[in-house]
Amino acid sequence: MAGNNGGARPGAGRKPGVTNRPQLRDMPTQDQIDALVEKGIEKADAGDSLMLKFMLEQVFGKALQPLTGDGGGPIQIQGVEISVRRKK
Repeated sequence: MAGNNGGARPGAGRKPGVTNRPQLRDMPTQDQIDALVEKGIEKADAGDSLMLKFMLEQVFGKALQPLTGDGGGPIQIQGVEISVRRKK
């Protein structure tokens, strides 16, 4: 029975067109995308730390590894202010 499994079998593999399904990213209009981005910027400006982190990750990419300070706690950055503004 060793030769009956695996290998090129008739009908095996992904069917043609399977990757051509509609994607969620293709559904919203440009106006809806603009409104979502504007709302995200508003929330980040209002102090929503998760939204600020998300927006920064979209611009600069996700951190490769978490950064920690002394004793494994968060890094304290002083004297730095981050603001988000809309591109005109």
